[in-house]
Amino acid sequence: IRMEQKNTLTGDILSRLTTECSFRAVFDDVDLMKETNQNQPKKMVGYFRADYDGHRWWTTVWYHHRELATESVKKEADGYFQALTAKDALADLPTLRRFCEAHPEACIDQEYHQEYNFYLEGEVCDYWIRLITRARDYNLYFHTYVKEFPPEYYFPYLEELRESGVTNMFGAVPYLQEEFPDLRYDRERAKAVLTAWMKSFEKDGGYEYTVSHDGRCAALPLGGSLRPGRIGQD
Repeated sequence: IRMEQKNTLTGDILSRLTTECSFRAVFDDVDLMKETNQNQPKKMVGYFRADYDGHRWWTTVWYHHRELATESVKKEADGYFQALTAKDALADLPTLRRFCEAHPEACIDQEYHQEYNFYLEGEVCDYWIRLITRARDYNLYFHTYVKEFPPEYYFPYLEELRESGVTNMFGAVPYLQEEFPDLRYDRERAKAVLTAWMKSFEKDGGYEYTVSHDGRCAALPLGGSLRPGRIGQD
């Protein structure tokens, strides 16, 4: 969908852009996108692509992992993109060119000096911003990467683990840490993911699930006493 960009003034975003990427690790963990047959970071939500027609910015939104586009992700990414193309920032192509020329260290096109990379750290996401100074071309790519996967991202793996019968799911924290590099050294987050997955069964089993300090879980029947249990156990 191609749409007219509506600018929102949200502060001096240009002063927050850097020419050094502080989140390089995100580009090491990739998967193959069937639509493009290319590897893309697993934490990549998608990107805004914009061009300036001489009068206004026109923007298209492309998703790579739509399931990562939570409300908080969309709110932050939309806000930053609106600020970036606002009247007090990159209002038009000539302004974009002047900004790029003022940061020669960001240039990645040493022959024609028409392409530049910048980076931005948000609270929910990190952003790679590619600026292109050529006329009659796409001039701005705003790539969005989540800092952390939402708990639901891990649920399919937990379902497969449960179906395999390899372990009682109360001991699934080490399996999560082994399977997902981002959880390998973050036991507390792995426990939080497992708790969130177990709570998704509350309506079916009538249990409230908790994860103890050692990473094991227990099922608390709503209105009952604490006792061990299996997911789906009556």
